[in-house]
Amino acid sequence: MGLNQYMGMFLEESREHLQTLNRCLLSLENDPRNLTVLDEIFRSAHTIKGMSATMGFTAIAELTHEMENVLDLLRKGQLAASRGIIDTLFKCLDTLEQSVESIASNSEATVDIKPLAAKLAKLAAGKDEAEPVQAAAVKAAAPVSPVIATSSGITLNDTEIDVIKAASRQGYAAYEVQVGLREGCLLKSARAYMVMNALDELGDVIKSVPPAEELEKENFEYSFSVVALSDAEPEKVQQTLLAISEIDSATVLPLAIPDAASAQEVKSAAVQEDKPEAEAPAVKQDAPPAADAPSAADKKLRGGQSVRVDIDKLDTLLNLVGELVINKTRLEQIGLSHRLTDLTETIEQMDRVTTDLQAVVMKVRMVPVGQVFNRFPRMVRDLSRDLNKEVNLIIQGEETELDRTVIDEIGDPLVHLLRNAIDHGIESPAEREAKGKNPVGEIRLIARHEGNNVIIMVEDDGAGVNPEVVKQKALEKGMINQAEAEKMDAAEAVRLLFLPGFSTAKVVTDVSGRGVGMDAVKTKIESLGGMVDVETKVNEGSRFKIRLPLTLAIIQALLVKVCEEIYAIPLGSIDSTINITPGDIKTIQNQEVILLRGQIIPIVRLGNVLGVPECGKENAEELYVVIVHMGEQKAGVIVDTLIGQQEIVIKSLGKLLASIKVLAGATILGDGRVALILDVGSIMQ
Repeated sequence: MGLNQYMGMFLEESREHLQTLNRCLLSLENDPRNLTVLDEIFRSAHTIKGMSATMGFTAIAELTHEMENVLDLLRKGQLAASRGIIDTLFKCLDTLEQSVESIASNSEATVDIKPLAAKLAKLAAGKDEAEPVQAAAVKAAAPVSPVIATSSGITLNDTEIDVIKAASRQGYAAYEVQVGLREGCLLKSARAYMVMNALDELGDVIKSVPPAEELEKENFEYSFSVVALSDAEPEKVQQTLLAISEIDSATVLPLAIPDAASAQEVKSAAVQEDKPEAEAPAVKQDAPPAADAPSAADKKLRGGQSVRVDIDKLDTLLNLVGELVINKTRLEQIGLSHRLTDLTETIEQMDRVTTDLQAVVMKVRMVPVGQVFNRFPRMVRDLSRDLNKEVNLIIQGEETELDRTVIDEIGDPLVHLLRNAIDHGIESPAEREAKGKNPVGEIRLIARHEGNNVIIMVEDDGAGVNPEVVKQKALEKGMINQAEAEKMDAAEAVRLLFLPGFSTAKVVTDVSGRGVGMDAVKTKIESLGGMVDVETKVNEGSRFKIRLPLTLAIIQALLVKVCEEIYAIPLGSIDSTINITPGDIKTIQNQEVILLRGQIIPIVRLGNVLGVPECGKENAEELYVVIVHMGEQKAGVIVDTLIGQQEIVIKSLGKLLASIKVLAGATILGDGRVALILDVGSIMQ
């Protein structure tokens, strides 16, 4: 494996651990006494430190080391998780993110970590003086449970004993592990880290002598001892450690804890009676498991296996599946036209296989929207604090899955919508109280499936948008004239927010006011084949609703004909197809409409929209109408012929034709002809 592959692994895993740190620090801020969250923060910081030290990024390793010192004091209760400490940890997180991204972009600009490292060291050192007082107070308050000392001199306090007892009840055994490195080993700290990492994978490390900090500084000879928990057998633990290069010996001794679960006592009884130092071989004499019978730990590890795959490889795979679908359609046509029964039966089987293959590839590409959502709580926290507002962000449906290509693109539009909600929507606590509202504003970020689409909504309970104010601003900026303003209803007026350059902010700040946010949101969402709409009530709040297609690759479509040209309309946008006579079409305010089940539906003549020359079918006695919808809006599209439903592969039109709004792409039909795919949203505008 080359250095570049190691670098890729380092960057991906660092980003994952930084996301975990971000999430856990937010949880810690809400619940400063949550030890479980503190442990998770400590583990993530420790892993980043180990990886960066191995890769030679000393600044990151140094900063995470200082973070660990403070986190350790928080875990032991010798330091309280005050607002100042949490703010400092957040600054450390931001600095680590900058450092990792700087490494990713091969930037030579270095991030100065010295001020933060010094601040962390000061926090840790400042509490050292208070530690004896606190310890004395504890002793005076209640007698401490007797500590247990292992054969290698590791003393376990009552908290550590309680952890071991709790783990024992869940089927984990406690082991005293004595590790000896080869004489003359050059990378002692790296080998120690690999041992700790291996033990972490098999279970959890409770304590080490010397402590982890001393092991990292190589302040030990060629041996150290560890107390670890694992549900693996002692032989498995020993074999795993001996497989690490430059590990000379690994003695695994089951550790007996009074009052622990009987399973642990049974496991340790045979070994605890006589504990000579060199008892590594004795461990092997305990009924070794059969080579072909994997342990429970092995099965557990295999159950969660996963593989990282480059998105380009998935794109290639999806293109190949697309080609397979095109050829399958071609074979279907050949079978039908030549009446080849054997071929038709084979194609039916091939159809099932390609459908399953397509479904699997689609699922592989699907990613939970939570991967985008998880960065927003921190942003909302920071921005609301900057604006002196109190905001509670509620996230729902983060497990909803979307195509990876869409996931990568929706982050920025959602950032714009959330920033607008905090800046323009949510009022200050004083204003909210004056209106009889809770001083803490609420923003909801919701994702859910709806048919063939994913709906993402950003809702707030703020001031809402006044349609009259929006109209007035648009008039002032010359975006609409007085006649247009008078015709507009409230919903149309609010949609003016999406016009380029529109802004209602009186002052331009670094948050908003330049009028480049909402039109950018609309443009980006429409480029993904989606749409965005807004609903609002003054003093009650606003809801921005984004509708996105589940996937952008293979879809079901209705093939239609206009003159001799074939077009495809995505099936997800179609309500129904109907036949009408020319007499059914009425005209209201220069707009052709029909009445369908009591609802007035505007009519669009597809030939006129596409500029197709007349071919003598305009005066036909019967007209075919495809009723399409986009959100709540509906329209009837008049076509010459309905061909039928077909599975199609969306192909890009390329950069030259990308600006043609009415077209969403193209597809290759079974007979090799190219059919253009219509963009329903653009046709309805």
